[in-house]
Amino acid sequence: MLINFPYIERDSPIHRLDTRAKLLFLLALGLAVAQTSNFWFMLVALILASIYYGLAHLKWSETRKAWLLIFWINIVIVLGNFFLTGGHVVRGADLTQEHILTYFPFIGFTAHAPFIGPAMLPLSVENITFLITQAMRNFSIALVAISLPYTTNPSHISSAIKGLGIPDSIAYAVDLTFRFLPTVGRDFSTTMDAQRARGFELDKLRGGPFGKIARMAPLVVPLVIGSIIGAEDIINAMELRCFGVTKRTWLIELRARSLDRILIALIIAAFLAITILNILGGYYPDSIIHFMHIQGIPTFLTR
Repeated sequence: MLINFPYIERDSPIHRLDTRAKLLFLLALGLAVAQTSNFWFMLVALILASIYYGLAHLKWSETRKAWLLIFWINIVIVLGNFFLTGGHVVRGADLTQEHILTYFPFIGFTAHAPFIGPAMLPLSVENITFLITQAMRNFSIALVAISLPYTTNPSHISSAIKGLGIPDSIAYAVDLTFRFLPTVGRDFSTTMDAQRARGFELDKLRGGPFGKIARMAPLVVPLVIGSIIGAEDIINAMELRCFGVTKRTWLIELRARSLDRILIALIIAAFLAITILNILGGYYPDSIIHFMHIQGIPTFLTR
């Protein structure tokens, strides 16, 4: 049986919001913040996302595991990008006049074998600002993304996607994707408990990395086979119902309120305006609309 993310039924402005508006806001926000690395633009996006998340009335105890995962992923992405690029890849910054604060020893890439060796990593105002901007981008998306499964009835996801004009096959595929990870997590926990009852202890695996992977077969094999069998059951059920042959109807039909329609229109208009500004800013580097192509470092940091 498929299960879903832990939907929390609550009367909040975000819970009452139409699911299509939530999906559009998440998509528009993600695409908008990906168009620039401007510090101030990202700060505004983070503030808007924080307000949105606050209106969901979610408690830390309810979303703690999800946020811990987001924190670790964000740290790995931001610091990993910094170290792999040697602190030099900074969007929207003129590094010919970089404001270096200090250098510290690290491992870098070289032009000769073994192509890796000791190097001095620069720490500057530009790359620190870029790190903060990256973190704000990731957290702004996470604030909206995490609130989606906790505030949206799972039965509304597929019908909302269909309501956006997406084909039935894609709408149902997204719905199954939302159910896949929680289902695999449930199966993993069940398999772990069953194998522990038979004397299997994951904490006491011995040997090297490959040896440990081989000894995890009693856990991995049932999980993979169970996932394949579950997928085949879903395929058979869809074939029996002639899915994809004719136009489908949905059990739940979403009806947007006037407020939902206004918000959807504002989301689309704001995204189009940001995209147009980004395109025009590339042609007019001396105008104010070029702000999305610069880093936007606070002036007091460069003095």
